[in-house]
Amino acid sequence: MKPGPTPSELPPPRLYSFAARMLGPLEKALGITCRDFTELSSEKQECALTGRKQTRYLLHWLVCAICRKHEKRMARLDKLAGGVIAADSTDASVKLAPESRQRIRECVAAELQKNG
Repeated sequence: MKPGPTPSELPPPRLYSFAARMLGPLEKALGITCRDFTELSSEKQECALTGRKQTRYLLHWLVCAICRKHEKRMARLDKLAGGVIAADSTDASVKLAPESRQRIRECVAAELQKNG
């Protein structure tokens, strides 16, 4: 039995194809693509966006349902991961072994020497 196509071989979902055709001219006018929006969205989670970035972000957010959905999913994933990280960081029993610390120091020193 022949295996099915891999995800990279599948065509994009119809909604995405439709949105890409409709948003193409608008993306050029706004100067922001979905990829740019994703970067701004990540930056927004870390700190507040500046005026021009905020405007570009909001305009794209208003017209692109796919990016709004992606942003919601990323926020949820960040929240879930944050809970796991917070639980691990408060656990006093989780410590790096001295041998591991030394190995990390040696690797960093070697990289610093190699890169000058």
